[in-house]
Amino acid sequence: MKFNYPVLGIDVGGQNIKAGWVKERTVKDFRRVPFKTENIKEELLKLIASFDITKDVIIGVGFPGFVQNGIIYTPPNLPTINELNLEELLKKETGSHVYVFNDANAVILGEALYGAAKNYRIVVGFTLGTGIGGGFIIDKEVYTGSRGFACEIGHTIIDHSGPICKCGKRGCLEAFIGAYALTNRYKTLTDDDVTVKDIFKRAIRGEVYSKRVVDEFGFYLGIGINNVVEIFDPDIIVLAGGVSKSGDQIIEAIEDNNPYDSRCMEGVRIVIAKLGDKAGPVGAANWALKKHRLRNGREFLGTY
Repeated sequence: MKFNYPVLGIDVGGQNIKAGWVKERTVKDFRRVPFKTENIKEELLKLIASFDITKDVIIGVGFPGFVQNGIIYTPPNLPTINELNLEELLKKETGSHVYVFNDANAVILGEALYGAAKNYRIVVGFTLGTGIGGGFIIDKEVYTGSRGFACEIGHTIIDHSGPICKCGKRGCLEAFIGAYALTNRYKTLTDDDVTVKDIFKRAIRGEVYSKRVVDEFGFYLGIGINNVVEIFDPDIIVLAGGVSKSGDQIIEAIEDNNPYDSRCMEGVRIVIAKLGDKAGPVGAANWALKKHRLRNGREFLGTY
């Protein structure tokens, strides 16, 4: 089926690729495809090929890891990739206009443009999933830093004696609250393999060990939130990603286990993302469209 939408938005996560044709906040022909980490390039190309791609199409891709000028560097949860010029690869394979940046930036930009933070100027967001990402948005613009590496919240160290993170450092926020960290912690306590979704469900029922894991999650996430508020002084904190689907239970875990009573936190809203799995494609597509217009002239796409 063809849509009169010239931008394909793609969000590559730690376990799934989300994609669809995007116009502003609307996503058509949305797809969510799981992949194995060792096959990520092949699966991404296969998914793109399944859309009706032409040379006039713009493709915006959010991808995990450090991203600079379309090159992906060492994403901790995709160990088969070390240094990959994804932008050039996709341009060569599709013949289309391709723009690549960090996946968490894409998600939080989507929420800042059309989701939970659309009415706010200064937005910081956490993507809570396989790993932990972050995005910093000022007046609907992504702040990426001097090299494109800004706001890697998940790899800020909160306890130098903590567990080893997949990035190789010790005590990163991700090593405490990434999905793999939560399931590993629960297994340590119970010798039971369950999903993060199961942990949160069991905690609601009052199961002791799952409640402990959720409380610890709220405590460490609270530390991460306090740290970014102290640095960026945002209007709002958005919690996105797969784990955020536990919704108010996460907010309660933060509030019940908040390690700090900081004046800086006064007036800062903490909310759950609204766009769900479509936030990444929306953010990636809108960012790519803007980049393309700046590079080629706004008139190229008329009144998109």
